[in-house]
Amino acid sequence: MTKPINTMLYIIRTVVKMTDFSKIRKKTQLTSLAVSSIIFAVALYGILTHNDSYFEIGLLLIGFMIAGALLLAPLFGRFWCGWLCPRGTFLEYFLGKLSRNGSIPKHLRTTKFKLFIASIMAVMFIIVLMGMNPFVASEDTLASIGGFIVFLCIVTTLLVSIPLGLFYMPRTWCSFCPVGYAQSLMSKDRILKVSIEDCKNCKRCHSECQLDLCSSHTGKSKTIDHPDCFSCMKCTDSCRIGASKPVIKLGTAD
Repeated sequence: MTKPINTMLYIIRTVVKMTDFSKIRKKTQLTSLAVSSIIFAVALYGILTHNDSYFEIGLLLIGFMIAGALLLAPLFGRFWCGWLCPRGTFLEYFLGKLSRNGSIPKHLRTTKFKLFIASIMAVMFIIVLMGMNPFVASEDTLASIGGFIVFLCIVTTLLVSIPLGLFYMPRTWCSFCPVGYAQSLMSKDRILKVSIEDCKNCKRCHSECQLDLCSSHTGKSKTIDHPDCFSCMKCTDSCRIGASKPVIKLGTAD
């Protein structure tokens, strides 16, 4: 049993080393954004026309996002956030052109703040499940949930994600996103990491990291294994000496 697993890992490692991540990642992100935008537009149309059938499309969108994120997290960490999340893609490519790129406030990264935001979302969701949806009036439970999800996405994007992204780093929202936080908790033993064994501390990768995680690395570990890492591989693309590179490793050991 061990031999097939080792063979599979060898193949994966070889593919990882030969892959141009930047081009593939951008195409994957934009495709995901396009598909999600269509689904979201249909759901929004349902809200505006009070059509319960379209409302339920909102549930499909969030189900796709959460299921995809959580299924990938144990092996690849926050891969969903870095490669497939439609909101993250919008913030990175479109808001990134307008952002001041300021440092993300430390309190937004704390566990207490992440739990606070997740608790608010959970309470609101429970209220909707109890049939007391203050945002979308519908007798259909699924439609009510779908409408709430679409409404929540719009509000958090317009009132939280965009303002924070303009003043700080474009993807500041991602530092405390509830779905992202759930992935972080599940990714302790992920196999996809970034090796920095030959790092010369030139700091070129610091300005490329989506959440400024490279600058917080202590240098004691030979891999960047921060739970919030997107595996976006921007650090590997920016490294001129090839010290930073994606690797497949089992467990948490360096």
